[in-house]
Amino acid sequence: MADIDKLKKLSQLIRYFILASTTEAGSGHPTSSLSATELITALLFGGIFRFDTELPEHPNNDRLIFSKGHASPLFYSLWAVAGKLTEHELMTMRKFGSPLEGHPTVAFPYVEAATGSLGQGLSIGLGMALNAKYLDKLPYRTYVLLGDSEMSEGAQWEAIQVAAHYKLNNLIGILDVNRLGQRGETMYGHDLAAYEKRISSFGWETIVIDGHSFPEILMAYEKALHVNDRPSIIIAKTTKGKGVSFLEDNYRVSG
Repeated sequence: MADIDKLKKLSQLIRYFILASTTEAGSGHPTSSLSATELITALLFGGIFRFDTELPEHPNNDRLIFSKGHASPLFYSLWAVAGKLTEHELMTMRKFGSPLEGHPTVAFPYVEAATGSLGQGLSIGLGMALNAKYLDKLPYRTYVLLGDSEMSEGAQWEAIQVAAHYKLNNLIGILDVNRLGQRGETMYGHDLAAYEKRISSFGWETIVIDGHSFPEILMAYEKALHVNDRPSIIIAKTTKGKGVSFLEDNYRVSG
């Protein structure tokens, strides 16, 4: 059983790193990173994610794709907490010569694939899951963090269809429904039922949760791990800018 108090403390530290690194850079996407903090903190530090941090290229490591690649401040902060980046190195984010680019690239060894243009991450994860199940027959799972804005991209729905066809129970989507894009409210806002109806119609297992509740998040991951005949997606209601009062759910604040 994961230590909820420890996860809460880690999420606070990760939020600090997100804010400090984007402030130092003078740019970035802190609010999109803050909304998904609990979701990915629970994944990496809640006993779900199987990964040898000393061997990032180990073939059996679970995969994590940030389809919403602009949330890279969260991604790098996670690895700082994991001890793979110093705080000094984290403060080089988005600077020339740093492997911590504005969107994740393989210059940083814990990045599985470069993401930046929205709508591509699920297709990348689909390929990795297909490889694990049917080609190399390896036990790793592939997790894909998705943003609600990018769910208007057609490629996402093509990937959803193909993943269901191949019964990829080793593919788990994490949909961060924070309601806001850079220019206002997304197509469905916080209507989680709209996402659930559409995605489940393709044959996916859908799990709707509060994306800031560690007990619900951990329970959702455990449920997804026990689905045997289809891919799963966790549809999480979140608040953009969570943890910073003047940023929370504020459409005037981009990022």
